[in-house]
Amino acid sequence: MRKVLTTIGIIATSFLFFSTPVFAQTTNPDILEYTNNTLQIITLISTAAAVFFLVKAGYLYITSSGKPEALESAKNTIRNAIIGLTLVLAANIVTSVFQHALNSQTTSGTGTPIDVVSIETAEPSEGLTQVLIDAIGSFIQNIVESSTEPIVNGVLGYLTTTPTLLDNEVVRNFWFVTVGIVDALFVLVVALMGLQVMSASTFGFEEVEIKQLLPRLGLSFLAANISLFLADYAIITCNALVEAILDSTGGLNHAWIQAAFNPTAVISGTTPLIILIFMVMFLVVSIVLLLMYISRLIIISLGAVLSPFIFLLSALPKFSDLASIAIKTYLVSVFIVFVHVVIIQLASSFLTLPEHSENSLISIAVGIGLFITLLKTPNLMMQMVMYTANSGSLKKLGNQIINVMTTDNASVASRAQAQDSASKLSRKAIKL
Repeated sequence: MRKVLTTIGIIATSFLFFSTPVFAQTTNPDILEYTNNTLQIITLISTAAAVFFLVKAGYLYITSSGKPEALESAKNTIRNAIIGLTLVLAANIVTSVFQHALNSQTTSGTGTPIDVVSIETAEPSEGLTQVLIDAIGSFIQNIVESSTEPIVNGVLGYLTTTPTLLDNEVVRNFWFVTVGIVDALFVLVVALMGLQVMSASTFGFEEVEIKQLLPRLGLSFLAANISLFLADYAIITCNALVEAILDSTGGLNHAWIQAAFNPTAVISGTTPLIILIFMVMFLVVSIVLLLMYISRLIIISLGAVLSPFIFLLSALPKFSDLASIAIKTYLVSVFIVFVHVVIIQLASSFLTLPEHSENSLISIAVGIGLFITLLKTPNLMMQMVMYTANSGSLKKLGNQIINVMTTDNASVASRAQAQDSASKLSRKAIKL
C-alpha cells in the first residue's frame, strides 16, 4: 500500500512541477476527443467492475467467521477495488494536464538537419550509343509519367486512413457466422475442460484449478462475442494516432514520397538514363509498398472474422500462447501504418538536400531508401513480438528446470539426513 501511495505521489509531483516544460503546447483536438471517449468507456466499465468486486468482497467478509483466509481475501479485494477505482477517477482529473500535450512544435530551440551529399551525373558521349540510350530513356519516361502519380496517390490513401470494420457489411455478416460457430463450440470446450479436471489426477494430465478455469472461460466467451468491436476500436485508435501525427507535423506535403521527384518535369532527351532507372526503381518499390498495404487490409478483415476462434483457443491453457501471438500479430498489422507515418514525417524533417535541382539522383535515392525502410518495418516489429514470446517461453522453461533441480537437491538432502539419523539411531542401539 505504501509503495502504491509513494508512486502516485511521485507522479503527481512530476505533473505539478515539470508539466510546464513537457506539456508546453496546445491540444490536438482529434487525440483529445479520442482520449476522452475512451476514458469514459473505461470509467464506466471500471465503476461496474468495482461495484461487483465490492459486493463480492462484502459477502466474503460477512461469511468469513472462523475463516482467516477468506477474511484476508476479502480485505485484499476491497483494497484493490478501491485503489483501482481511485486511479481510474484520477485519470479523469489528470486529463486537464494533457490539455497541452500535442501540436506542432513551438519551442525556441533550433535543430540541425542531416545534409545528404548530392550525387552528380556525368555528361554522356555523343554517337550511336547515345541514340540508343535516348530511345530507351523515352520508353522509361512514358512509364514513369503515366504510372508514378496514381501509384503514389494510392500509397498515400492507404497510408493515411484505414476503413473501419463495422461499416463493412460483408465483414459483419461473416463475423456473425463465425460467432455462431464459436458459441456452439464453447459448449464442447467446457465439456472437455470438465473432463480434464475430472481425469487429471488419474491419467496424469495437467491439473487446472477451477478458480483459474472459470474466469478464463468467461473472459474468452465475452471477448469472442465482442471481438469485432475490439478490432474496430483498434482501427479507430490507429486512425486517431495517424491524424494526430499528421495534424501536428503539417501533413504529407513535404514527405519524401511526394518530394522524391516530379514526373511531369522529366524532359525527354535531357534527363540522364541513370536518373530514369532510379525512377523506375522508385516506381517498383512503391508498387510493392502499395501491395503490402492492400494485403494489410485483407489481413485486418480476415483477422476480425476469425477473431472468435482465436479467443476460443485462448480458453485452452495449451493454446493460450498461440492466441497471444495471433493477437499481437493482428495489432502489428493494424498499427504498422502509424509507425510508417512517424518514419515518413521524421525523415522529411531531418533529411535535407541543400542546393539540389529538381529530379536529382540523390533525392530519388532517398525516396527509395525510405520505401525500403517502410517495407522492413513489419518484419522488425514481428521479430520483436516473436522475441518476447520466445523469451517468455524460455523463462518458463528455466523456472521449470530450476524447480526440478531444487526438488532433486532437496530430495538428496532429505535422504542424506534420513541415512544419518538412521546410522545414529543404530549406534545408540549398539551402545545399549
